[in-house]
This record gives sequence, structure tokens and C-alpha cells, in this order.
Amino acid sequence: MYNLIKSSFLLFFLMFFFLVFSFQIAYSYEDSSEKRLNLWPLVVYSENKISKSKRLEIAGPFIYKYSFPDENGTSVRPIYSSVKNPKEKRIYFISPLGVYKSDNETESLKFVPLINKTWVKTPEERQEERHFDFFPVFWGQTSQNETYGGFFPIYGKFKNRFGKKEIIFVLWPIYSKIEYEKYTAYNYLWPFIRTIKEKERTQPPEYSGFKIWPLFGHFKEANTERKFVLWPFYIRTHFEDPEEGYSDKLIVFPFYIKEDTESYNKKIILWPFFQKVYAKEYYYKQIDAPWPFYQKIEGENVKGLRYWPFYGYIKRKDSLDYFIIWPLYFYKEDHITHKSYEFEEREYKFLIFSKYRYTKETNQPLQKEYRIWPLVYGYEYKTESDTQFYYFPAILPLYDEGMERNYSAFLKLWEYYKHEDYTYFKLLWGLYRYEKNKQKSIQELAFLFRIVNGPDTSYVEFLEGFLGIGKLEGNPKIKLLFLELIHNNSKKE
Repeated sequence: MYNLIKSSFLLFFLMFFFLVFSFQIAYSYEDSSEKRLNLWPLVVYSENKISKSKRLEIAGPFIYKYSFPDENGTSVRPIYSSVKNPKEKRIYFISPLGVYKSDNETESLKFVPLINKTWVKTPEERQEERHFDFFPVFWGQTSQNETYGGFFPIYGKFKNRFGKKEIIFVLWPIYSKIEYEKYTAYNYLWPFIRTIKEKERTQPPEYSGFKIWPLFGHFKEANTERKFVLWPFYIRTHFEDPEEGYSDKLIVFPFYIKEDTESYNKKIILWPFFQKVYAKEYYYKQIDAPWPFYQKIEGENVKGLRYWPFYGYIKRKDSLDYFIIWPLYFYKEDHITHKSYEFEEREYKFLIFSKYRYTKETNQPLQKEYRIWPLVYGYEYKTESDTQFYYFPAILPLYDEGMERNYSAFLKLWEYYKHEDYTYFKLLWGLYRYEKNKQKSIQELAFLFRIVNGPDTSYVEFLEGFLGIGKLEGNPKIKLLFLELIHNNSKKE
């Protein structure tokens, strides 16, 4: 009986919460310029009718989705974030390890330390196609109306993605098959076992290979031949093409590394301590003996010398980079001059993570950026429109877009953003928020109260519309139990 009463009470509570939630969505705050719902920390939603933008927060900083006229994105923190605009699409997963990028010309995938590849899209891939990636689910349709999809890692198929004609996996990494233009690769328990077979056999074979990683591997792919024994202790790579030249690389790790190409020659002994590099087509010579304590660079328009950790510099025609008592102080400057155009950037760094950087264009201030780690970060961009952005604390020591999108929302206690006439302030993950634009200003303390001020507007709302009173855009307005008792719309369009 107790369990029955408990289950009935839980069901009643869920139904009551659903009805209240649905009721509040239907009767959330709305005026001529926007619509808002604040049930922090469960759901926060805003829709700007003028800028055609939408923002949705679920469970505080954990889930965030936005849609702007020129960009939209989704974050399921701390695992996944995606960004899409007319030029490209970017996906960040398990940052900073995984990054996927795609534009009209190329597609790239990086997953440290296993994958780092970029593919040039074929004409077929550049034609109109559709695909949806929301890890672990994906689906798509090629320009030839071929459909594909899957649920990682159970089963899946890709068509004309990542520079491949087709990719099939079953219980990845147990089995996967990758079809290229002229050969097919089979992976078993990736990355341990891989074989390559030509589609049309040639003599001698242009494409062949087999590996049992890390014991042995030997592959031949057109103009490239690669082999390894007890990876990474012995690796040999050779590339030769009549138009692109040649490259020959030998690694006997960590004792000896040699790389010889059309343009330079490099030798390393006891990596990374002793290195010598010289160019073949122009004057350049670099010696590390041993790295990082001593380095000398000589070349056309470049000169460098380092006695680490006391002092070091590299000077080029249009740049200078030096440090004093590493990691105490670093300085870097860059100059670009083209006819009447001038660009200048200077950066000062202290104890690696704290910095001040500013840029100029033709003697006019362009950008300012500063970080006092781990306290505060600030950014100012001055063009025709003024942009400012600050937050506290600045715990992430370096900027990485994936880490910024996946983790920073958990770490910021307050943040401030200003662009032209729009101002946004957020405190304690959105418990308190303030927004101001040309039309009005809004203050919200979770779902407890909302204050709206502006021309012909002075309105206060409690418990997300349970009670509201004031004047909104010149019209008297009273709300009680989420229902509007008085609201004159004569002035609304």
C-alpha cells in the first residue's frame, strides 16, 4: 500500500509539474520585440523577434542551444559542441582531443593521439548534400540521394564523407571497412590489424599493405611507401612524385631521425636534444645542441639565439620574439605593411598564462586582450561597432574553442558582454541576468522576479507570471495566476 501511495504521489507530482510547465510556456513573458521563459536552473529560453535569434539553456550550463541569423550551435557539456555557419561546420568532442571541421573544400578529423587527417572533397561531395551529426547518432544523404546513418559504436555507414567513398563499422573498433577510389581497407580491432586490397589488380601493385600494430606494418599507396617495426622505434616513409618532388624519412627512435626532402634536410640525434636543419633552396641553418638550452638560427631575414632559461630571441624582417628569465617574461611583435595599409600586433606575457595583447590597423586601435590568470579575462574589439567581453574567474589558462565551448560555462561566476547597443550580464550561471538593448532593459533573478524598464515601460513580474503589474510599451498590464487580466494592445502593431 505504501509503495502504491508513493507511486501515485510521484505520478501526481510529475503531472502537476508538466501542467504548470506547459502553462508557463503558453503564458511566458512576451512583448513586441521578444519572448522569454525563465525557470532557472531547469529551462531558460529567449527569442528576439527583431534580430531573429533564439537561445535555450537546459539544466544550467549543461545544455545550451542557440540560433542566430549567421550561425547556430549546440552544446551538451562537457562532452560535445557543434557550430554551423554558411562557411563551415565544426564539432568539438572530449576537448581538446577531438575536433571535426568541414567546409566547401575540405574535411578534417583530429582525435589525439590516434587521428589527424585532412581530406580534399571530391566534386561529388561539394554538390548539395545533407548530414546530421549529434554524437553518437548520425545520418545523411549524398548529392546522388544515397542515404546513410548509424549509432556509434554499434553499427553505421558513411557515404562520401572524410574523403572516402564509403565507411562501414560494426561494433567499432572490432570491425570497419573503408572504401577508397582505387582500394579497400579492412580494420580489425582498430588500430591493431589493417589490410589493404586493390580493386583492380596491377603489376606491380600500386596499393597493398598489412599491419599488426605495433609489431609490424608495410603499406604502399601510389607514390608513398611506409613501413614500421616495433612502432615507434623503427619507422620508414618514402614519397616520390615527378611533379611534387620527394621526401625520405627514417626514425630509429629515440636515437636517430633523418628527413630529406626537395627543400630541406634535417637530422636529430637523441630526440629532441640535438638537431641540425638546413634549407637547400635558400640560406637557412638551425642548430639545437642541446634543446632547449642552446639554439642558433641563421638565414635570409632571420636570426636567433637562445640560452635557456636566461634569454632568447628570434628576429625576422617583420617580427620579433624574445623571452627573459623563462617563464617570467615574454614579448612578441608583428608588423605587416602593404602600400598605405599597416598592421601591428604586440603581446606581453607573464608567467606563461597572464598576458596583454593589442593590435592596430593604420595607427588606429583594433583589438585589446588581457588575461590575469586565474582571475579575469577581457577582450575589446574596436571597429565601426564596439565589442567588449569580460568574465571571472579565468581558470582555463589558454584559449581553445573546443575547451571554451565545452568547459568554460561551468567555470565562470560572472560574465559581461557588450556589442553596439546590446549589453548582457550573467551572474552565478544565470541565477541573475541583465540584458539591455535599444527597446528596453530586463533584469531576472531566476524565476523569482523580472523587472522590465524602457520608454513607456515599467513592469514587474513575480514567479514567472504568477503575479505581474505595471506598464508595458505604453499599455497597462496586470497578471494573476499566469493569466493576463489587463493588457491594452492598441499601441501594438
